[in-house]
Amino acid sequence: MTWVAVHWRLSMSRCGMAGPGDIRSAASRGWCAGQYLCGADWEFAASTMRGVGIWWAVAGGWALDLWLGEQTREHHDVEVVVKRQDQQSMRAGLVNEWELRCLDPPGSGWRLWGGEGIDLPSFQLQARSPSSEFDIFLETTRDDFWCFRRDECIERPLSEVTTITGAGIPVVRPEVQLLYMAKSNEPKNARDLAVTRPRLDDQAASWLARSLALAHPGHPWLDQL
Repeated sequence: MTWVAVHWRLSMSRCGMAGPGDIRSAASRGWCAGQYLCGADWEFAASTMRGVGIWWAVAGGWALDLWLGEQTREHHDVEVVVKRQDQQSMRAGLVNEWELRCLDPPGSGWRLWGGEGIDLPSFQLQARSPSSEFDIFLETTRDDFWCFRRDECIERPLSEVTTITGAGIPVVRPEVQLLYMAKSNEPKNARDLAVTRPRLDDQAASWLARSLALAHPGHPWLDQL
């Protein structure tokens, strides 16, 4: 089985809404305008995924900020992960409100996804509505272990891939999220590491360092871990 990462781009109309108690809302920080998303957007995603009735967790930059308990930067999207074994249940929960597409095989153009199984090496789906869209990325798991999509030699028990925030929101653990971010040299990813690193415990930092050394030998982040 695999997990599916949901990459959500939502409309700005909800940006005046306040976030729950465990995180400062984007509106209060002046980031709730233009192309950037605010706390209300991940709240909308969380509410939607709860309604689907399957296992899920927030991923991406929002996962880090929710884990930290404070929004530390602007966000262009919201990402969520679900188990791939639940993809048909996910489709059933979304298809009435979203147009679902896939890239299968990889590198081909988008086509409508009719619910057929998406297998490796394909990994990307997309859902669209008149006001928003999100991309869906597949992650591989074996038995009770998650396998890093970019290097399947890197694995971890599923129970150690996510955690629950004080407000009850499931999120991808920061060391796992940072491993995905390490591939890109975008400044925002380096800043995410700088903000998150002081809060990582020794076990999390050690796992990230070992995984980075395998996936990206000589990566500059290793000096900070």
